[in-house]
Parts: sequence; C-alpha cells; structure tokens
Amino acid sequence: MNITKLNLSLLFVVLISLSSIANEFTILDYHNGIKTDKLPCKMGMVNNWIQNDQYMCVFNNSKTDVMEFQSDPISQEVYRIDRYVLLKTVDALAISKKLFIKYGKPNDGFQNKSFLIPLPMMTWGESKIEKTSIYSANIKHPEKNGTGLSLQFLQCSGISLGKCRNLFDITSNSPNLTVLNLTIFDADRYNYSTIVIKTGKAPKIEKTIKIETLKTQDITDFKF
Repeated sequence: MNITKLNLSLLFVVLISLSSIANEFTILDYHNGIKTDKLPCKMGMVNNWIQNDQYMCVFNNSKTDVMEFQSDPISQEVYRIDRYVLLKTVDALAISKKLFIKYGKPNDGFQNKSFLIPLPMMTWGESKIEKTSIYSANIKHPEKNGTGLSLQFLQCSGISLGKCRNLFDITSNSPNLTVLNLTIFDADRYNYSTIVIKTGKAPKIEKTIKIETLKTQDITDFKF
C-alpha cells in the first residue's frame, strides 16, 4: 500500500483544534451532542456480533484520516466520536508532545511500552486509564455520566493489525506505522442510545413531583 506522507505541521493544526467547553469536547467542528444531520456522512444501523448493534457512520477526511460517529435513531445526538490518523511511528511522540503542550495537562497518562519506543496514552474529562500490565493499559470511558476525551496509539501489527487493515488497508505487520486514535465519549447520551437501540423506544424519564405544603392562616392576630 502506498501511504501519503503526512505533513506534521498540518496534523498538529488538526490536533490542537481539539477543545473543551464545560462538559463538551470538540474534534475539528464535531462535538458530543451534535445532531446527526450536521455530520458529513449518513447514519445507519450496523450489526455487530461482538458488541451491541451500532447506529453510526464513517467519513474519510482523506486516505489517512477517518472519522466515526455513533448515535441512535431517536435522539439523533452523537455520543461517541472516533478519529483515526495513520502516521509513521517515529512521528508519534513528537505529535503527542505538541498536543500535551498546546491542549493542556491530561487527568491521566501512561507510557505504552508495547511499542519499541514507548508512546503515551492520555485522557481528559471523565475518561481514565486502566493499567493491564506494566507494559500496557486500556482507556476506560465514564459509565454512568460525564464526558471524556482520550488519546492513544494503535500498532499496525499484532492484535491491532485488524484495525489498520479495516481502516487503511494495511494487510501485513507494519511496526513502522501507527494509528493515532482520538475519542470523545459521552456517557449520558451513550446510556440513552443503548436503550433506544436495544428496545426501539426512548427510555422513560422519571420526573420528580414536588409537593408543596399549603400555608395556613396565622390566628395570632386574626380579626373576626
């Protein structure tokens, strides 16, 4: 496969377009909660025998840059955004350092030693890093509520080769290549979308009924 050489300065501009406002994160012009009619691709149901079925779409910014969006047919609000950028492994560390400086200190970090040159994993917001060994770790997104942003690098070899194959048509182990994966995950919208996809109906939202106590007449100075 012929791979277009990525311009590091351009990729850096793309990366620092990440921003967060309150409980909202943004990659390019896309943020959690964005309506699906604002996306560059058409949503559709995808059967997934490993996980739950997904209501999603995929958009190719270029041959080396892919966006994935996930939502549900009722709310039509995006709860997950993934961006995958193919680059040379030797460029990964430089990009992550620039992102750290320009985007701000993450709430959690880890050096992934499964690479020949250890590469960082970072999270912001409510996302966390769960260590699986001294060499590797997993991104843990919020479960009940909150929103998180994560950054990790995927190897184009071994167990990660499948992702590189599906996204960029890399069919053989290529340790000189890696995929930058940026993820926005909104737990509140995810939980809503999960119920919609499983049942075909919007979840019931329980309303708290406020009971007011009626005031009575003060009889101290009551006149007849």
